[in-house]
Amino acid sequence: MSMMVQQMISKEEIGRLQQVFKKLDVNQDGKLQYQELLDGYGEFYGDFAVAEVDRVFKLVDVDNSGEIDFSEFVTATVNRGELLRDEKLRAAFSIYDKNNDGSISIEEIKSVLGMGKQIKDSVWETIVREVDENGDGEVDFEEFKTMMHSLLKDRIEA
Repeated sequence: MSMMVQQMISKEEIGRLQQVFKKLDVNQDGKLQYQELLDGYGEFYGDFAVAEVDRVFKLVDVDNSGEIDFSEFVTATVNRGELLRDEKLRAAFSIYDKNNDGSISIEEIKSVLGMGKQIKDSVWETIVREVDENGDGEVDFEEFKTMMHSLLKDRIEA
C-alpha cells in the first residue's frame, strides 16, 4: 500500500509532506513518536488531536513500534480522494502491467513487489486470487480499481 501511494502522489505533495514531517519530527531522528505527532497535531486538531493521532498510528504503525517513518506518514495523511482518480489509478496500474496488455499477471506482481525476496509462489497466487473477480488468474484494471477503492476506503475509516 505504501509503495503504491508513494508512486501515485505528485512531487509537490511529497515536498509538502516532507516539510510537515520535518516540523513534527522535533528530535530529528527521521521517525515520529506518538508524542511528537500528538504535540504537532494539537495545534491543528485541538481536542480532537488524540483521536486523530490514534487513527494515524492504528493505520500505519502495524508493528506497534510507537513510531512512524516518512513513508508511513505519507500513507496515513495523503489525500485519498485525489489518489482514487482514474488517472492516478491507471498510473499505478501501469507500474505492475509491465507488458502493457491490460492485465497484471502473477509474474508481473512478483517482479515489482518481490525483487530480491524469496517468497513462495503460493503467496503471489493468493494475492491475485483475492483481487481476481472474474477468475482468469490475472488482475485487470477494473479489479485493480476495486481493490484500491476498498483498501483506501478501509484506511479512511480506520
